[in-house]
Amino acid sequence: MNSTQVNHAPAAVAEASVHSADGTRIAYRRLGSGKPVVFVHGSVSTHTDWMPVARLLSDRFTCFTMDRRGRAKSGDGNGPYSIEREYEDIEAVLAAAKAETGTTPALVGHSYGAICALGVALRQPLPRLAVYEPPLPCGGPIAGENLEPYVRAIEEGDLDRALEFGLDAYPHMPASTILAMRTSRAWPRLRILAKSWIRELVEMDMQNPDLKRFGAIACPSLLLVGTMSAEHPMLDAARTLSAAMPHMRVEWLLGQGHTGMREAPEMVAGLIGPFLSA
Repeated sequence: MNSTQVNHAPAAVAEASVHSADGTRIAYRRLGSGKPVVFVHGSVSTHTDWMPVARLLSDRFTCFTMDRRGRAKSGDGNGPYSIEREYEDIEAVLAAAKAETGTTPALVGHSYGAICALGVALRQPLPRLAVYEPPLPCGGPIAGENLEPYVRAIEEGDLDRALEFGLDAYPHMPASTILAMRTSRAWPRLRILAKSWIRELVEMDMQNPDLKRFGAIACPSLLLVGTMSAEHPMLDAARTLSAAMPHMRVEWLLGQGHTGMREAPEMVAGLIGPFLSA
């Protein structure tokens, strides 16, 4: 594991990396002290999505915010992509966090990262699990017929059109939210990651729509859902998942949609913190 120090007030942030089962380098940021928690971001994003929440929790928890494969300083692997490689990447960061702190970390995931976190929770015991709107296809495909126009826009090199289409067609973000993203400083980073959304959409649509398998997750679990999120695939998946998991509690993010960890980090931290501390 390699580590260099980067300072962000008020908590110091260390950059580090581990190697996944297939040898791929997986980078993460570490900050804070206390019980360890690993944060997994969603599609078209990086560790930066969780950093506002991690900073708010860093006085109570040692936070590990990872870059999933193919992003920022993480490698992309040499073999064919599959969600199982994502599970292995998360497991490698969990192992590194446990080795450093001496305690098995809790796991927090958003969107596609939440689907990955659920998959890891089926593979190994965790002390606690929190997921924010995993877009599981229990109410129908996530991409479906809308995958082809997204792929076509990517192949034509029109990344702006692809992203605007995808944000509308998949998480069904409001036009005002998409416009705000389009004019934000984050948009160039989203353009770089636009192609990676294709393989994740394929994996989402390949997920078994019967969510009863997640009932085998025995650890206390928290599901975060935005009151402004779309019926499909966010609210229908949330209802089905919470019904399948007897140890899951649902908390609603009032006035928020699918990106509350960016738009309202205090609200998200205020729900995750007490749950992880219990």
